[in-house]
Amino acid sequence: MKNNPEQLYTLLQSMEGVVWQADAGMQKFTFISGRVQHITGFSAEDWLNKPGFWETRVYPEDLHVINDYRELKDGGVKSRTLEYRIIRADGQVIWIKDNVSLLGCDNGICLLGGIMLDNTVAEKLKAIERLERDVLKLNSDITVPLNNVLFNYLQGLESLFPQMQCSIHRIENGRMVNGVSPSLPVEYMNGITGVPVGEDEGSCGSAAASGQQVIVSDIATDDRWAKYRSLALSHQLRACWSNPVIDADGEVMATLAMYYQETKTPTGEELQVMEKATALLRIIMENRGKTEIISETNLLMLQSQELAHFGNWRWDVQQDIVSWSPTLYIIYGLNPQDFKATFAGYQALLHPEDRARVRHIIENVLQSGEGAEFEEKIIRPNGDIRYLRSWAKLKTDAQGAPVEMIGACLDITETVIQMQAIEQQNRKLLEIAWMQSHMIRSPLTRIMALVELIKDARDSDPEKGELLNHLLTSAHELDEQVKRINKKAEQTN
Repeated sequence: MKNNPEQLYTLLQSMEGVVWQADAGMQKFTFISGRVQHITGFSAEDWLNKPGFWETRVYPEDLHVINDYRELKDGGVKSRTLEYRIIRADGQVIWIKDNVSLLGCDNGICLLGGIMLDNTVAEKLKAIERLERDVLKLNSDITVPLNNVLFNYLQGLESLFPQMQCSIHRIENGRMVNGVSPSLPVEYMNGITGVPVGEDEGSCGSAAASGQQVIVSDIATDDRWAKYRSLALSHQLRACWSNPVIDADGEVMATLAMYYQETKTPTGEELQVMEKATALLRIIMENRGKTEIISETNLLMLQSQELAHFGNWRWDVQQDIVSWSPTLYIIYGLNPQDFKATFAGYQALLHPEDRARVRHIIENVLQSGEGAEFEEKIIRPNGDIRYLRSWAKLKTDAQGAPVEMIGACLDITETVIQMQAIEQQNRKLLEIAWMQSHMIRSPLTRIMALVELIKDARDSDPEKGELLNHLLTSAHELDEQVKRINKKAEQTN
């Protein structure tokens, strides 16, 4: 059966991809199927009648692909699959997957042929996945400000959709604040910062108020843009789609906006990208918020531990790996770089008087599984003795075998020193009481006895008797005062 040229032509035109034939330099196309207009927006006549037309449509960053085509005629591989971007008639950038073959050479003139397929959806999905991984990795670094993370993400989206301009505004106290955008004019961003949330407050204000997606395809005619229409149009912004970013509690955290400099209704692909971007922004912002809360809590805890001289520790019993909080190193007077925490190392830091007792306590926790509270003394490298109140609690596996012991230490040295000072003061008070009892009361008792003897002697002088009575009364009063002082000293002890 002979090939029918008309049937072959019809077959080529009906194929899903763009069938083409051109010289090896891709300067002159001798055939291209009509599908090219659907994919690129340019007619087959544009491709056939304009020498060098293909090269003008290749995305600038992908012009290196020209050499890949030329290598086919230079005796290398006879066929290959090439991927690159081209710019459509409407300015959109699409991905092309071209299966190219060397058809032959005659008198130094080589012909190439191939089938171009629109691979935009698959490539953009892969690019979006790479972008999401990179952004999530960046967001995990708490030292990178959140606005930088958001900026990088929006910049990545705009590189995938060159006609689109993005922005994010966080919502605080019913207003749009902290706007981020890689491409929108600063004057415009400043103009909408502080805008209140409301149904007639542009796309973002309306989206934040309703908690629903707002699509404005024509800013010039949409009533929701009445207040900000002149501002947007002065910066050539014609369309704006906005999605609210809603947290787990149902509160609107922010709005994601996508602007275009033409009236435009989103395609299904663009709506899908918008939903994916909104979902990722929720993850980024919620995770960053939780991370910052945890970081602040840890910082406060560390500061509180340092102020309270309170440190915690964790002992992997099976691996004998001990981890200490920073404050615990301060309590022990050790440098984390110089000291490797182990149970044996901890034992060596205990005061010799306490080693056996504390070891028995820890062993009892391991055997019984019951927690313990105890006091211990440690010796710092400089010789200082510190007094600690410590706690220990055991964690076991499903079979009851020890897995991990956790605990904490409170430096009570200052309290112990104060108690020792009080005890020393009490001892001095007891000494004073003893002195009062033996050194003052003894002679006082003798004086009172002598006065009684003198009174009993026969002496008719009334004035002398009255004086002796006064003297005896004063002696008894002094004796009562000494007794009260002794009693108070005993009570204080």
